[in-house]
Amino acid sequence: MLIRYVPGSGSVGQRLRRVLRVVLYLPTACRLVLDPCYPWLNAGAVRFLAGRLRPEMTGFEWGGGRSTAFVAKRVARLVSVEHKAKWRRRVDALLVREGLGNVECRFVPPSDAPGRPDDRPDIWRRLGHVHRKPEYAAYADAILDFPEASLDFVLIDGRARVECALNAFCRIRPGGFLLLDNSEWEKYAPIFTAAPDWPRIDFENGVWRTTILCHPAGQSG
Repeated sequence: MLIRYVPGSGSVGQRLRRVLRVVLYLPTACRLVLDPCYPWLNAGAVRFLAGRLRPEMTGFEWGGGRSTAFVAKRVARLVSVEHKAKWRRRVDALLVREGLGNVECRFVPPSDAPGRPDDRPDIWRRLGHVHRKPEYAAYADAILDFPEASLDFVLIDGRARVECALNAFCRIRPGGFLLLDNSEWEKYAPIFTAAPDWPRIDFENGVWRTTILCHPAGQSG
């Protein structure tokens, strides 16, 4: 169960929920302090990545950060897409400090660019989905450079997450997986509706949830 903090006048219940969230978040905060490459994800999801990632893998990520370095140390190649120039520079600096040269960092800021609507997967049309954040069309469409079933995993922790997921599903090869952070947010429910046959693993710490969706062909392991 997730403990939700609702801003308000500061009732006793709200203050207690806020204190509880701080306490529940403390283990993650400590790990972030001790390890500059520890991902800002639920601990269970971090353990999943540590156990699943392999040196021969290729992956894609929306929303760079500590996860970029963590993953890059364990795989052959990672493409990371970022929409903020300042944050991208911070990620680049981290990768340099860690001596990681297997990451392609792409900068795709919000813009009026239409992206590549004609190249989007059929799932868009089957669901009748309309881009909810058109300024991130090119950002979400960055993965369309990759052929279908060519990626071992996709991490989604940036903007326009529903649109990113719709583009990502068919790019993941059998046995691969998609990771969605903050998956408890109701606005991301269409992602799960779009992939009803993908086995789901939820990791929660009482503050937020990270979810793994596994390609049906790779349910075990």
